[in-house]
Amino acid sequence: MVLIAEDNANARQLFARILSITGHEVLESKDGEEALQLFEQHRVDLLITDLALPKITGVGLIDQIHQRSPHLPVIIVSAYLSPDEAKILLDEHVEFIPKRVDRDHLIATVNRLAPAIV
Repeated sequence: MVLIAEDNANARQLFARILSITGHEVLESKDGEEALQLFEQHRVDLLITDLALPKITGVGLIDQIHQRSPHLPVIIVSAYLSPDEAKILLDEHVEFIPKRVDRDHLIATVNRLAPAIV
């Protein structure tokens, strides 16, 4: 199950549609608080999050989720972080995809971290 935390409804729905078509079960949340609630209610295999989220930021969400599940893979999707900055900030369980998200890159990264059950 892939959990998407993205406050931009168009981006969130696009990511969900792309991943659903490729065989992934998807949960969608509009903010960090809702994402944390969904994480606690479902078995999540991968988190995709924006950094700039209402209520709980993407960094705060990752921190809280990694306290509960330290090895859960995470993909940060953001327009506010460069690939070089991401390398400095991220650990081995967090990857970065810059916004304007390339569809094929998103699918390949998700499939590598949480293979779809088809």
